Amino acid sequence: MTDLLPLMLWVFAVVWMLAVCGITIARCRFRTGERHPQVELVSWTMVEAQMVSVLFAGIPFITYLLIEDELSPAFRRWYEMVVWPGCAIVIVLVFAELVFMYVQARRAQFTLMDRVLRGVSRRKDSASHSAMR
Repeated sequence: MTDLLPLMLWVFAVVWMLAVCGITIARCRFRTGERHPQVELVSWTMVEAQMVSVLFAGIPFITYLLIEDELSPAFRRWYEMVVWPGCAIVIVLVFAELVFMYVQARRAQFTLMDRVLRGVSRRKDSASHSAMR
């Protein structure tokens, strides 16, 4: 069981990061056909989930270093062989989370600007309407 611990922690971290990416993509509303769809701001919960995913990304590698002497030689060789692809996957997923959160924040910025401009135009319309009376 000890032999599989770093692998299980890595799989958990990858699933966590894919979930963060998936939730953020769903909130970005990519396939609406609108140029600037109504998108909400990135929630603090998602920011915290992204920070936690960075921690989860490092835990399997630290665990491997701590229990390296207890692993069987076959697992130790296998882990040494897959460490670089595993690091690359985790780094790509962390940056993907950041990119998707940036896209959501950028789209939310357009949503907020649209709301403000609609409010300003309504005030101008009501002011011009009341002036005509």
